[in-house]
Amino acid sequence: MAKKKDFKSDLEKRLEDPIIKSKYLREVERLFKGAKGDPAHEKDLQRLHDSFGTARFKKVAKDYIKRYDLPDDWGALILLLDLDGETDIVIKTMEKLVEMSKDLPEPKKKGLKSKLRTLSVTTKDMVVAEVAQELSEEIS
Repeated sequence: MAKKKDFKSDLEKRLEDPIIKSKYLREVERLFKGAKGDPAHEKDLQRLHDSFGTARFKKVAKDYIKRYDLPDDWGALILLLDLDGETDIVIKTMEKLVEMSKDLPEPKKKGLKSKLRTLSVTTKDMVVAEVAQELSEEIS
């Protein structure tokens, strides 16, 4: 019986080079991120952070969410909790933060719980207040 030769594709041969493999994996990761893998995303995320506390924050936040959906960045999500008049965005943001908090250390969990409790008593939006209270109780 003849022994089969182990044929490698051209791609497999190139991926044996660690530098090329690293570049390839970064590109694949970027593709899976969708729009968030676009180089413009980092600029837009920074713009979101920079606009916090200004009159244009709401517009920048809504534009960001329209293009990329909710951010994956903890700090940016915390900022979105201050979007007055955007009940759906604030609720989705709270839910995402609570989900993310499951994998975080206790101090961050306590900080989120405190933020949600504060939001529940300071917001004028009764729906946001109720959801904030419920979610704060879910955080262990």
